[in-house]
Amino acid sequence: MDIINLHHEHQYVAGYEIYVDGHPFWWGHLAVRIGDADPLLQDPQALLDRLCAMAAQRHDVAASQVRLKMVSRL
Repeated sequence: MDIINLHHEHQYVAGYEIYVDGHPFWWGHLAVRIGDADPLLQDPQALLDRLCAMAAQRHDVAASQVRLKMVSRL
């Protein structure tokens, strides 16, 4: 059995909407784990940008079309 050491990771969950032509088109949630040594922990805007990029890639849209509705650290 694999045991994940959660003491060296930060976990976040985000809710988002995808906007197309100014109207909500799609919504979803995603989760990400970030290690203690990851520079994202020192740059909150970079973390938000990464979350938008992940959602955009999932729906094949530009990151600028993603609106984060909530971000929570678990």
